[in-house]
Amino acid sequence: MAKRQKNRNTTGTSENSLINTCAFWGLVLAGVAGLISFMLYLLGVCGVTIAWGNKVAGACSMIAQLAIYIAVWLAAWRFARGKGQTFRILFWVFFVLSLLGLVGLGIGSWY
Repeated sequence: MAKRQKNRNTTGTSENSLINTCAFWGLVLAGVAGLISFMLYLLGVCGVTIAWGNKVAGACSMIAQLAIYIAVWLAAWRFARGKGQTFRILFWVFFVLSLLGLVGLGIGSWY
């Protein structure tokens, strides 16, 4: 009689759900930000300027990037935690660098 193998799935459905939710809403917000930026560009070509339009597009873009980054960070941590200490150290180093880049570049797009 053959032995049954245990399912070795280490991630729960709630963790996958959070990653999927962040990825979906990040994609939606990135599309909205792109649409707003495109409409502002077309209005600029026609000679119409909206002073607060770039701030709205920048805020949408920042929120979209944040949601996408959260999904990527969660997936990367899920990968790195099962590996050795080197992968966990690399995760934290590049997590901090990407967070600094996100904040530095995102805030600059509002002004």
